[in-house]
Amino acid sequence: MQVSSHELEDRPAVGRGYKLLRGLVRLWFRLVFRRIRLLHAEVLPRFGAAMLAVSHPASFRDALILVAAFERQIHCLLNRKLFRGALRGWLARGLGMIPYEPEGDTWSAAVEAACGLLGKGEAVVVFAEPHLVAGGEPAPLTLAASTIALEAESRHSGQLGLAIFPLYLFLPLARPKTKELLLYVEAPIFPQEHLAAGRGDIPAQARKMATTLLASFRQNAFRLQPRDIQAFLADLEEVLRLDLEEDWAGRPNWKQKVEGFTLSQFIAAWVEQMNSLNPGRLVALRDYLNSYREERRRWSLRQLEVEAAGKWLRSPLRRVWCWVESSVGLPLAAYGLLNHLLVWVLLFWGGLLKKESGRDQRLTWLLRALVVLVCYAAQVLLCAHWLGRAAAGYYALTLPLAGAYLWRYKWLLRRRTRFLLLSAGLSRKAGQLGRLRKAFLEELNAARDVYVETLGIPR
Repeated sequence: MQVSSHELEDRPAVGRGYKLLRGLVRLWFRLVFRRIRLLHAEVLPRFGAAMLAVSHPASFRDALILVAAFERQIHCLLNRKLFRGALRGWLARGLGMIPYEPEGDTWSAAVEAACGLLGKGEAVVVFAEPHLVAGGEPAPLTLAASTIALEAESRHSGQLGLAIFPLYLFLPLARPKTKELLLYVEAPIFPQEHLAAGRGDIPAQARKMATTLLASFRQNAFRLQPRDIQAFLADLEEVLRLDLEEDWAGRPNWKQKVEGFTLSQFIAAWVEQMNSLNPGRLVALRDYLNSYREERRRWSLRQLEVEAAGKWLRSPLRRVWCWVESSVGLPLAAYGLLNHLLVWVLLFWGGLLKKESGRDQRLTWLLRALVVLVCYAAQVLLCAHWLGRAAAGYYALTLPLAGAYLWRYKWLLRRRTRFLLLSAGLSRKAGQLGRLRKAFLEELNAARDVYVETLGIPR
């Protein structure tokens, strides 16, 4: 495709300062997250007025991700509170971000700045914004992007050629092995069509266009399948029941049960919206929940093992005796192990340790005994050579005794000490599970509060 010299002159140049900062941001993300993948990027033109409408509320981290992902310069419209701190303020200025305050009078100035940039053929990023309300009524998440786009297009009598590109981010940052951050650019929506049908009523046009943009958001390329959503809701209900049960168990004379507890429709609606607008956050919550359920499963298995260990574990005297023998007998078992290493190596190489070798069992045991006797004789002869016959005589007496106790100590570790350790760790593990569940519920409540803000419901 041929590009005229006039079009080349109209292309907005990317400043050196912006390129330098973008390079630093890319280096930082490469060290932390390794790779940012931009999918379906061919629909976004390399120059000309363009708006990227992100499907969830803004964060400074997300703005930096977008800066690092795109080759052309972009200008992010962000709440001024996200610029707190000297470093963030410096980066925001250097990267050409547009600040505003939802409760102040800077929104009109931000709209003016965004329209001016779009008029120059620049790219502007607008995040879903729950705070911008008019007349006390909650605004749709997409109204800010629609208003700016229509205002910019109307100033150029519908000839600006502006296109709005829904942008989906998939950032499951709770995953410890996350290697990629994914971005998907959706097919564009053209404000000229709404402008022509609205007869100059920009607020009405913006509301209509916001509905179209929101419908596009609900087709998020990264959304989870319905069966995964249902599984997440079922697991979430189970965790909330456990938390309520533990809370109520600590209250004196509390008789209410959790058998009839079910998730509210509000939570189900919140999960559906998260799946459409920010599935990465939902996946992060699901991973957090799966980690908790896996730890709880392991704890339950340990508890079952302890309960099936036998009556001896409930006897304080036998428990104390087992702890004493496990501690005192360790040096004796170590002595037996050291003196039977050669025996074990020869038996292993000869295949005499296999329980099902196809060989006659009487012959197997005879060969095992022969190997043991030969090793004992060789070790006693070496001891006699280095330490004398008297020491060798005493040493010979200890070998079978050490071997027998090594066998006993192996049984002790498998049948007694192991269950003691499991039993001792159950209460500590239960405390860790409680803290892990509380941490998950805090993450859940934080994400839910964002949804409450989008609805304009006071907390």
